[in-house]
Amino acid sequence: MSIEIEGLSELNAKLAQLARIAPETAKSELADIALDLAGECSDAAPVDLGDLRGDLANPRKEGDMDWKIGSDLPYAARQHEHTEYNHPRGGEAKFLEKSFNENQQNYIDEIGNAIARALGL
Repeated sequence: MSIEIEGLSELNAKLAQLARIAPETAKSELADIALDLAGECSDAAPVDLGDLRGDLANPRKEGDMDWKIGSDLPYAARQHEHTEYNHPRGGEAKFLEKSFNENQQNYIDEIGNAIARALGL
């Protein structure tokens, strides 16, 4: 008795193509995601003069697939953490994590969809 599995060569070809395409596709998609998330965080941040929002709007590439979204302004952490602060000109505390949490599944899906498109699926 023998068992024959059909489609293994096609599967291996797709896996090899995935190994070639996925890293570059993910890098490109992560750049778009970083820009989008930076905009979301900037829009959600408290505003007085606009310095924090302006700083947040510029993600920084720190590695091949590493991006930093945040601010080094001395008051950024205080504004992020203190939920009791009043923000009469708009924005809110937790502007970084809330923006990420609200969008993380979309970002995961975007990377997967970009890779699928690159594979022609």
